Parts: sequence; C-alpha cells; structure tokens
Amino acid sequence: MQSIEINWNPIAHLGPIPINWYGLTVALGFIVGWWLVRRWAPRFDVAREKIDELLIWVIIGTVVGARFYYIVQNEPGSYISQPWRIAAIWEGGLAYFGGLFGAILAAFIYTKREKLSFARVADLFAPAIPIGSAIGRTTCGLAGMDYGTPTRLPWGVVYTNPNSYAPTDGVPRHPDQFYELLGDLVIAVVLIKLRGRLANGKLFLAYLILFSILRFFIFFVRGSVPTIALGLKNAQWTALAIVFVAGPVLVVRMARDRKATPQ
Repeated sequence: MQSIEINWNPIAHLGPIPINWYGLTVALGFIVGWWLVRRWAPRFDVAREKIDELLIWVIIGTVVGARFYYIVQNEPGSYISQPWRIAAIWEGGLAYFGGLFGAILAAFIYTKREKLSFARVADLFAPAIPIGSAIGRTTCGLAGMDYGTPTRLPWGVVYTNPNSYAPTDGVPRHPDQFYELLGDLVIAVVLIKLRGRLANGKLFLAYLILFSILRFFIFFVRGSVPTIALGLKNAQWTALAIVFVAGPVLVVRMARDRKATPQ
C-alpha cells in the first residue's frame, strides 16, 4: 500500500529559542489577509487606516474566541480547576469556529463604534479569510495537527517525526488538513468571482455557508476529534447550525434584491 511519508519537525529553533512553525504561518496568514483587505478597501469605500485598527480587534477576537470554544468542548472542568491554563495557548488548543465567531463579534463592535457598515466590511474580508486560513493549514498538515483517520488511498500520509502532533504508528491517514487547504482556495476563488454580484453582507454569508459545508464533510475524516451525537462531531453540528441560519437569510436577501431591481 502506497503512502506519503512526512518527516517534519513542527518546532524550529532560533538559537536557543523554540519557534512553532504553525504559529509562524498563522501570523503569515493574518499578514497576507491584512494586505489583501487593505488593497481591496477602496472599492468598498472603507479607509485603509480603519483596516489597520480593525485588524488588531480581529486578532484579539480570534484568539479569545478560538481559545474559549476549545476549552468549552475539551474538558472545561480541568481548566476551571487550573485557571492559569486558560491563557496557555502556547500549549495548543485553538478552535477555528470559535476564532471565527470571536472575530465576527470584534468586527461588529468595532464597526458600530466607528459608524462603519458591518455588512460592507464583512464582504470586504470574506475572500481574504479562506486565503489566510489556507496559509495556516500548510504547516498544520506538515506538523500532524488535526490529523486524519486511517485510509488505504495512495495519498495517505504517514508521520514519522517523533515530535509530530500525529501518531507515529506507521498508519497512513487522510491528509484532511490539505483537503481543507484546497477547499479554502476554491472558496476564495468563488467569492472573488461573486464579488460585485453579492453585496450588503451577502458575500460574507456565502463564505459562511461554503466553509461550513466544507468543514462538515472534512470532519468525517478528521481523526483527532471524537463524535458527540448521532455520529457527528462538534464542528459538524456547528457547521449545520451556521448553514441552517445563514442559508435562509441569504436566500431571503437575494429574493428582496430581485424584487427591488427594475425589470
């Protein structure tokens, strides 16, 4: 049975200082996303200086939301008994959906405070989010974080580095991180194509729906997360909730736009 061997050490060293490759690419994802949003800002009538301020809010909201969501779904009692561990994000433990919700809340508060259109800003950010996420997924996959379930497919990956986050048991696993990376890039292309046709928050709703569908199916082959009900994992239930809320809202808004457009 063929497989792809990955011997990647997730920790680099700058002299005596250990550096997590995943942390570096997540930071790079934020930088690339910031650069893209700044570049696109004029066509959405948003001042670039506001983007710089908003990015700080989004980073804080992302980290806090991602950590809170992770703790809630992973033995919250142990964190309550050892509260100092809540801030220990260097140990790992950030959940994507939590980060997304935290970033949305932070952006909403900022736009209301600065009297900006939240819907317009959300549409501005929509294509940049999956691009930034895809960048972070590169070292996530190489390091064995969020590893997949066993597979017999020829592109199954075997992690061999003793520092890998994935089991080094010689079992080929789905490279689900790279499935998500490719899915993110496809979503980004679709959103860029739709930009100009979907406005007033609809482009961001489209992102939420497309990404939630992607995550729902990806988590069938994610091996590092247990199921919680009906054979589905927490992220899958979250994805379904987003689709069932955002889907009808998008349909209603598009129907209203059609009625308001002169024939």
